[in-house]
Amino acid sequence: MCGIVACISDGSAAPILVEGLKRVEYRGYDSAGFATVYRGRIRVRKDVGRVAEIEKSTEASSLQGRIGMAHTRWATHGAVTKENAHPHTSCKERVAIVHNGIIQNYLELKRGLVSRGHRFKSQTDSEVIAHLIEEEYEKSKDEVKATIEAAKLLRGQYAFVVLFQDKPGSLTAARNDAPLLAGISDRKKFFASDVLAFIEYTDRVVFLDNLEVGSLTDEGLRIFDLKGREVKRGVTQIAWELGDTSKREYAHHTLKEIHEQPTSVLSAMMQDEDKIAAFAQALKKAKTIVLTAAGSSYHAALTMRNRLTREARIRCDAVLAGEFRHQSHLVDADTAVVVVSQSGETADVLEAVKLARRAGARVLAVVNAAGSSLARESDLVLLLNCGPEIGVAATKSFTAQVMVLSMVVDRLVGRSTVGDSKRVSAAVAAALKTEGDAREIAKKYADRYDFYFVARGDHYPVAMEGALKLKELSYVHAEGMAASELKHGTLALIEKGTPVVIINPRDETYDDTLSNAEELKARGAEIIGVSDVPHVVYDHFLRVPRASGSVTPILEVIPLQFLAYHMATERKNDPDYPRNLAKSVTVK
Repeated sequence: MCGIVACISDGSAAPILVEGLKRVEYRGYDSAGFATVYRGRIRVRKDVGRVAEIEKSTEASSLQGRIGMAHTRWATHGAVTKENAHPHTSCKERVAIVHNGIIQNYLELKRGLVSRGHRFKSQTDSEVIAHLIEEEYEKSKDEVKATIEAAKLLRGQYAFVVLFQDKPGSLTAARNDAPLLAGISDRKKFFASDVLAFIEYTDRVVFLDNLEVGSLTDEGLRIFDLKGREVKRGVTQIAWELGDTSKREYAHHTLKEIHEQPTSVLSAMMQDEDKIAAFAQALKKAKTIVLTAAGSSYHAALTMRNRLTREARIRCDAVLAGEFRHQSHLVDADTAVVVVSQSGETADVLEAVKLARRAGARVLAVVNAAGSSLARESDLVLLLNCGPEIGVAATKSFTAQVMVLSMVVDRLVGRSTVGDSKRVSAAVAAALKTEGDAREIAKKYADRYDFYFVARGDHYPVAMEGALKLKELSYVHAEGMAASELKHGTLALIEKGTPVVIINPRDETYDDTLSNAEELKARGAEIIGVSDVPHVVYDHFLRVPRASGSVTPILEVIPLQFLAYHMATERKNDPDYPRNLAKSVTVK
């Protein structure tokens, strides 16, 4: 969550900052701001609202100066107000900062600063950074040393960039448990929280590690640890398609990304066979396997857990990343921890990796972002290859995760998935034909406030994912549950007209789930069937192609994604930017 972009340009920085900030809007935010240095003065423009609105109302693009920074804020400390928006300046406005993360000891630091005469203008934890750096800079007149000394005092997560009034050719930055990287080209230099902020200008990237400070000038990037020792770090070339960030002919990124899935699933299947084999071998050798993830990625992990236990006869568990700490005592050197993530920067996920590392476990990652913290901190990595996902709600990244995880299981049980790639892509394309029916169902139920998604076995994680999508996009209460649990309480909530989605393709769960649908209908529920065969019990039917078990969850979730998307648009919500949510949850 939140986005940072900072730039040293050979021309005006402000237009570059505006466009860069628009590229990271998908991370989620409630306010935004800009700052540049020009003629010995830091100039700030910020407000509550969308980047485009703030740009227009504050004329941010007209800010002069060839060096500057910008930020989108997602409120953690302090209300959503103009004063709490970033950038934040020090008392004398000689220093400005933008910050992602949470400073856990900010109250203690703030009390000390106030006692020394500092005056605060916001209620954020972030503002203490600006005051600390100003205080240190007045002692040393060295921007790197001042940033290092301030960083030493901070406890918590942070990625911040610093602008100095009297250093119009220099940016400094620091990182701890929050993403931050530098982009390097001959004419422009960047700090950013996301490569998409500057990919138009350069694909040459340097990643800052935890507890490091970066100094960016026209001459390039220098990196230091918190003892002031210089660190040498190589440049990484990032190969992401710039065109993937446009909506093209679609009304929203979310809809575009749903329609991209025949291609993105195919791309996910383009894996190095040796890497798949190494991944499978690591699981086979482990005495214990733990899968951990958050949100949609957790549902994808559940599909792997089910197949590993049933088909590969391997005991394993799936744990929410935020709960991993409470089960980490069971992890040891004989454990393989499989970590599933889209961004590779989720705070709970990275904490789970730290705990797994501390216990001596082997960490295996399935992630979309090649240069993410998760990818860099894992022993083995399989990439999703699905390109940038701009919509906050996971769509193509979820199906890519299911595909890659299925390929690992297929390798373990001696089944070939790669040879079926064209058939898989064609089946996914066929599932897209459910959009029209999903749209009509959304129109009928747009005013409902309770939905239930019911399934058994391998389809249960899909029910959970369908409910999550509906909650995220349409703000409707939805529950994904195992059909076997209906009689243990939930039937009491069913009344005339309650919409219930039944996920029920022909397999060993078909008859039992159909019986549950009959029970629901007898109590007044209106049944939305997702299956490869129709049935009279269904009031509405979303037909998905028949496919092998490993691909079935991908096909089943697509009509549920369409249902959530069209429910959102019927209810006049913006499906790309759901309220209160962020794409990458980088704070706990």
